[in-house]
Amino acid sequence: MNQISVLGAMAYQFKTYGIKTVYGLPSDDLLFMKSILNHGIEYFIVKDQRNALFMATGHALATQELAVCNIGKGPALTNSITGILEAKSQCAPLIIIASGTDTVKYGSEKSFQETTQLNIVNPLVKWSHRLENKESIGWVLKKAIFIATNGTPGPVYIEIPENLGEETVVKREFFAGAYTSTKPVPNPDMIEDLRTKIQHSKRPVILLGGGCKAIEDKNLIIQFAEKIGAPIFVSASGRGSVNEHHPLFCGLGGLYCPENMKALVQNCDLFIALGSALEETVVFGWEEVLERIETIEININEECFNLDMNSLKIVGEAGLTVKELLKRFKEPIQRDFWKEKVQEYKSSMWLEKEKTTRNSNLLKVADILETIQDSSTSSIFVHENGLQDMWSYFYPYLMLKEEQDAIVPSEQTSLGFGCSAAIGVAKARPDDTVIAFVGDGAFNMFSAELVTLVSNKIPVIYIVLRNGGYGWLEYQNNSDQQSFVDKTMPLVTINHEQLCHLRIAEKIELQKSWSEALQLHSLGKTVIFEVDIELDDVPSALTKIYGDFPERSTSISSVDK
Repeated sequence: MNQISVLGAMAYQFKTYGIKTVYGLPSDDLLFMKSILNHGIEYFIVKDQRNALFMATGHALATQELAVCNIGKGPALTNSITGILEAKSQCAPLIIIASGTDTVKYGSEKSFQETTQLNIVNPLVKWSHRLENKESIGWVLKKAIFIATNGTPGPVYIEIPENLGEETVVKREFFAGAYTSTKPVPNPDMIEDLRTKIQHSKRPVILLGGGCKAIEDKNLIIQFAEKIGAPIFVSASGRGSVNEHHPLFCGLGGLYCPENMKALVQNCDLFIALGSALEETVVFGWEEVLERIETIEININEECFNLDMNSLKIVGEAGLTVKELLKRFKEPIQRDFWKEKVQEYKSSMWLEKEKTTRNSNLLKVADILETIQDSSTSSIFVHENGLQDMWSYFYPYLMLKEEQDAIVPSEQTSLGFGCSAAIGVAKARPDDTVIAFVGDGAFNMFSAELVTLVSNKIPVIYIVLRNGGYGWLEYQNNSDQQSFVDKTMPLVTINHEQLCHLRIAEKIELQKSWSEALQLHSLGKTVIFEVDIELDDVPSALTKIYGDFPERSTSISSVDK
């Protein structure tokens, strides 16, 4: 009979499924890595397990497909926990393969690096399993892939005891291809109720969350918004689900909502949230409004809803629900007054942007965003979420075109996620220009992976806003005895022909240096585009912050009814 090891069977199954890359730092015996390589799958070696999870998550988000990550046991697992937390919060379809203490010794608490790994990882994954016998590997992998990719996607954890990995099983076709993913649609009565509420509203607003990124037909949302005459906001994780140059697009919601756009939400009478968990950052500053107006949440499963809100909660996949709704609107609903208000407020935003950039010889973050926006076409922007890289979250300083996408940290805002995720995104989408917009605090945490970048020749452009370190903390710091920033330390300390380091401090240098960065990237180079930024160069919404959030605005602007 045709025999194969358990680890070989796993590699074979991933190969059959279509996995081309496994991210990781293998256990000391290297057996799973060797099995992966023997089956023609790339094993992408990293320097840090946490970054391996970040890269795999970036890969999964960029493709909306399953990704695989491999780590060792004990401290290797605990070192990856921040990455698993981020994968869960991002709803990334991901399988994590870890090694574990062998079955003979497990439980004695005397074995090398023995840890109760399932107890540690259980709260952070959709499903976890420690392999109990070699014969079960087939159904374990089937279940893992099915759970990771169905419903709300998410990470799944499989632990392989060291003595079982080399055990042999009969090689067989575990499955012929990808599983069919089923998606829920609300029943017809609920769809009709939704249609009625939308038809009777006068000032509806749509918010798109991360669940809308998986919608295959990107025109569906635009058709829906145009049909019902509703302005569109997105959450940070929802960026890329709609063309941000469309007349109905109004920017990011909640924490990132421009001050002069809040009136649209404050005066709407129906708030439709599609594919959003409505976490704290998404509703920040909107809480009182959403308590008093009619709100509808549409999400793929019951765990995604904000139960603190008195909203109509409808279980349904966002794209399929919108598709069914569109069938029931024969003609567009005329809301000329509401559309005029949208354009009026958007015009005021453009004036504010012009004030930020014009008549100033100082180099501003807004200038950088304007430059990269004008010159970058098929780009994927990968973000961090610090003090000054948050400029890219405020519309209209960065607006995604139809062919562009964005990968952002979850509400966990794990520091260094964007830096590492950019590698996974570049691996997954090699034909696109990947631009990571990051702070120097995050970049310094990530810098061990610069060797990974150059040795694998990954063409990513890192725009690093250099203010000396942890700007969010220093901006609030009033201590003369302690500082969180240090501008004297060099950002890049390695010299390699694959790595190109450009540093600018003056506005007059920006356009020429950025053109050079794009040219170097087109040659397959990794580019570090370092920009000196003053600490007080922050979006107006962040001029007064305390702790995690800016001060709340209590003013409410009204529009004529």
